[in-house]
Amino acid sequence: MFCQYGYLMRLILVLLALVPPLVGQMASRRISPDEAAKHLIEQPPALYPAMAQAGRIQGHVILEVTIDESGKASVRRLVMGHPLLAPAAIQSVNGWRYRPFEVDGKPAAVVSLAVVTFGAPGKEHGDETRAELLFQNNFWTLEESASVALAKGDFTVAEQQLNKAKDLLAPAGDLARGHESEQWQWTISMGRLAMARQKYDDAEQYYRKAQEFHQSDKDAPEIAATLAELGKLYAEEKRYDLARDHATRSVAIYKKDFRRVSSGHSGARQVYGRAIANQSWMLSKIAVQQNDKVEAARQCREVLDFETFLDAADHDRFVSACEQLAGTTKN
Repeated sequence: MFCQYGYLMRLILVLLALVPPLVGQMASRRISPDEAAKHLIEQPPALYPAMAQAGRIQGHVILEVTIDESGKASVRRLVMGHPLLAPAAIQSVNGWRYRPFEVDGKPAAVVSLAVVTFGAPGKEHGDETRAELLFQNNFWTLEESASVALAKGDFTVAEQQLNKAKDLLAPAGDLARGHESEQWQWTISMGRLAMARQKYDDAEQYYRKAQEFHQSDKDAPEIAATLAELGKLYAEEKRYDLARDHATRSVAIYKKDFRRVSSGHSGARQVYGRAIANQSWMLSKIAVQQNDKVEAARQCREVLDFETFLDAADHDRFVSACEQLAGTTKN
């Protein structure tokens, strides 16, 4: 059960990598855990798992949460916690309620971190948890600021923010402290910055490095996301055979993961479905560039199969063009 939770909680990282903010698009404001705690008004207790109690397992579970405009919390990522404790913590936090937060005088969704404690962890565990909370809040604030700056074309600010994020990662002990996801995200972000500056060789090196983080799991969503970034890079360089190969491999992983995620995990299916539609759209454009109308139409039919997962902007851009193209050629 925990493996499924852990796998799904990583999807938010993939979404950050695949879909950077559009210019002018407002991301949810990130607030500190201390500030969020001041707004907490309803906190159902977590059920201490019997197996954990029997094994005298105790400690803290850190979760990243979205708090919507009404104050309802929903877990979007597991940050740290024992496998036997994490599912119970997630179930509890999904029932938390906060006094609504405001931005510019209006209720707004925010992102923060929540901690669930099981048993009576000692001071050492408390210090470790506090340090991790500080790291997570600072790192992701910098990452998101860099992403917004990059979307606006402000490469200098994006680089400054990513350099600060790198400084935070350096003393974290590389992968030993369990920051593989943050290492991967930073590497992808650096690749995107190099891409935006048209430093394609540098971008390729970053993306190749990002592939190394999840070699033990060939179907990891991070592998699919990295392949998608490489496909985008090669398409921009007009290396269409390489672009098609990487995008096709990315889609294959996303489809496999889409099929194994139950309908009850609508957020995960949304991430996968949107990624499949986006990659199929790119494959259709590559086919057009290679004058392969049959393949372009086939890929467009894939886009239409997953169009319900697209956001409004992509839907308007993709669907009308694909309806025309897919209707011109039949298998």
